[in-house]
Amino acid sequence: MIIKKFFGVLLLMAILILPQTVSAEKTDWYDRNYNFHNIRSIIVFDATFSQNYGYGDSIELRNLQDSFTQDSRKLKCNVITEAQARRDIGYRIGMNLDSLAYSNPLEARRIIMQNAYMIADAWIIGNVDNMQNTYYVQPARTVWESRRETRTYRDRYGNRREDVRYVQVPVNYPPRRVDVTSVQMTLELHEARSGALIFARKDVRDREDFQAQKGMLGRISNSFFEDVGKKIR
Repeated sequence: MIIKKFFGVLLLMAILILPQTVSAEKTDWYDRNYNFHNIRSIIVFDATFSQNYGYGDSIELRNLQDSFTQDSRKLKCNVITEAQARRDIGYRIGMNLDSLAYSNPLEARRIIMQNAYMIADAWIIGNVDNMQNTYYVQPARTVWESRRETRTYRDRYGNRREDVRYVQVPVNYPPRRVDVTSVQMTLELHEARSGALIFARKDVRDREDFQAQKGMLGRISNSFFEDVGKKIR
């Protein structure tokens, strides 16, 4: 019993110490008339950040690209990277898309999308719409908490005994700053021949932690590819 209580206290302390998710919400839409099981090959475009957030070729973006590469394996189909698609489609249409991507990446991507049907059944894009660090101040507060009290005594035979009880006591906490990381990402799956949107997700997450973007974006990527993989199996 004592061991169980000890580990229970440790678990409670871990919950209180570790950063906690404030909210996580996924909003999905998919084409109910589309047969996802027909997808055998997918182009996975490099993830992007909205330009007005100025992350560019940042560490955050590189980490997200790595997550896309790793998590795309969950699709259990032929996965083609954007770089591979540039070379393959460029060869087929007689264009140097690698060179174009250097000077005009959006145009190179548009050409890949227009000709994606040549090498794939579908393509995936993901964009970080919003990512920021904010904070709020939690005011001073009084919380009633359980405290253990142990009373030692001797019984009528002189044996030492312990009487354990738990009492509620008021605990005063001073004001504290709470850092919050917020991320919003849109992910889309398109049918290659028509370019039609067949599955879309908006994933919005907030976490009480400072600069937790890497883990949050990684979980968004993992969740999306896992769910797409389930649809096309």
